[in-house]
Order: sequence, then structure tokens, then C-alpha cells
Amino acid sequence: MAFSQTVVDDAWARSGGYCECRRRSHEHHYVRCNKQLVYGNRGREGRGCWEANHRHRVESGGSDALSNCEILCWDCHAATF
Repeated sequence: MAFSQTVVDDAWARSGGYCECRRRSHEHHYVRCNKQLVYGNRGREGRGCWEANHRHRVESGGSDALSNCEILCWDCHAATF
């Protein structure tokens, strides 16, 4: 499953264009990553790049709802796997 464009746009607006990651296992530990992102760089690698990520995987019962969508910089997104 994938997020609708509306969900991605709403999540982007909520994020303010910054990475929302707060994972303990990442370099920023519980504190929001907050890297600045560029809207047109979704799905790319590098500075300002990002992806819409499921907080809880669909296979584990997560949904494609806004509440399960987070905007992550490319580094945080890659580290979630």
C-alpha cells in the first residue's frame, strides 16, 4: 500500500519541510532530526531529499492514514530498515 498524494501533502505541511524522525537508534536520539527538506526532492538521495514513511509498517497492522505517515530525510529513512 502507499500513501495518497493528499496524505503526503498533509504530512509535509505538518512537518514544515523538516525531518520528523525522533528515533532513539539514530544519531539525534529522541530529539527531532529537523533536517531541512526540499519538497521536489522526494524519493531522491542527498541533501534536502526525503520520503514519506509508515511509522508502523502495513505488514504489522499500520495504515496509509495521515496519523501513520511521517516525513523523513533520506538518511533517517534509509536507517529505518
